[in-house]
Parts: sequence; C-alpha cells; structure tokens
Amino acid sequence: MDTYVLVDFDGTITKEDTCYAMVKAFAKDGWQEIEKDWEEGKITTEECALETFKLMDMDEEKLKSLLLTMEIDLYFKDFMEFCKDRGYKVIIVSDGYDFNIRTVLDKYNIGIEYFSNKLDFRDGKIVASFNTSDDCDKCGSCKLDILKKYKNENTRIIYIGDGYSDICISKHADLLFAKGVLLKYCEDNGIPFVPFGDFRDIMEYLEKSDKLF
Repeated sequence: MDTYVLVDFDGTITKEDTCYAMVKAFAKDGWQEIEKDWEEGKITTEECALETFKLMDMDEEKLKSLLLTMEIDLYFKDFMEFCKDRGYKVIIVSDGYDFNIRTVLDKYNIGIEYFSNKLDFRDGKIVASFNTSDDCDKCGSCKLDILKKYKNENTRIIYIGDGYSDICISKHADLLFAKGVLLKYCEDNGIPFVPFGDFRDIMEYLEKSDKLF
C-alpha cells in the first residue's frame, strides 16, 4: 500500500505564515477587516486576496527579501528523510502562493512537489490565480480535490496542518496531525487527530505506530 503525506505549508512547514507576514509588512490598514470576513466564511480566499492586494505596496524584490527571512520547522528536513526511508511520498498542499513556497524551499535547498495558488508580478502589478473547486469556492486551492487524486483502496493518506484551509480535508485523511486552528476545530467537531508541536513529534508518533498503521 502506498502512503502519501500531504502537508500544509504556511504555519506548518514554516514557523510563520508567509501570507500573513506579507500582508502585515506591505498592506495598508483595512486588511484586518478583510481577513476577519474570510475567517468567518463571508468571503472566499480569492476575494480576500484580491481585495487585500489592492491595499499592498509590494513588488517582487520586496516580497523576496521578506520571504528570505522566513524559517522552517527545525525538523522538517529530517522528516523528509524519514519519509524517504519509508517510501512515503511527501506533497505540499497550500492555499498560499507558489512564489512564497518556491522562494522558501530554494533557500533551504529542498525539492518537493507542491500544489498552491499562483502569484506573479507583471508590469509592476501583482497577478494572482487560483484553483478553486467546482463544488466549493471557499479556498483558492482546494486541498480536498488534491487528496481525492491520491486516495483509493490501495493508498493511505497522512495529513498535517494547522489552519482554516485544512478544515475540509480533515475528515478524509487516514491519519491526521493537527495544531492551531485545525486542532481546535477537530476537538469541537469530534474529528480524530494527533496533536503535534513540530515535525519531531510526528516522526516519533509514526515510528511507534508504523507497524500498526
């Protein structure tokens, strides 16, 4: 049986949410209300992003300089080796942006497949595109659609996440690791999960349960 490990990026692999850091650094006041409407489900990720970009003074160099200050979980590279040794396929699934993911991964010399929204700069303007689901437009990049590509009777899915965009997928993983907003949601809704603080916790859990899982 093949094992796929789907991992959120912002706040899970990275110590800080790169999208939130980007907004705090470059957006004028008013983004807080837009963010609150998104958290409460009043607007979609795409609507939130496009409205927030209107408030931002940001170009490619400014964003790249910020992203190069971002740090990843101390144990993520060890986790990648751990999964490689066991034949697990690790894939990043993010409702953030490819520009952010690529810049941070390049900083740490990490090569990994990822799915995300797209962010680019053309003629001094921010250009973003999204991968919304045909069934639901809540998230810009639907993580559940990605899970469905890999989930069948011959696979098992491990999911690792921390935020709002991980909620829809949480009921469909064979094994769920959660922290932050996702952990609270799982507690409130009776969804089985394993709490974690960093990727060392996940490795220790998997090492102990490998023969049973």
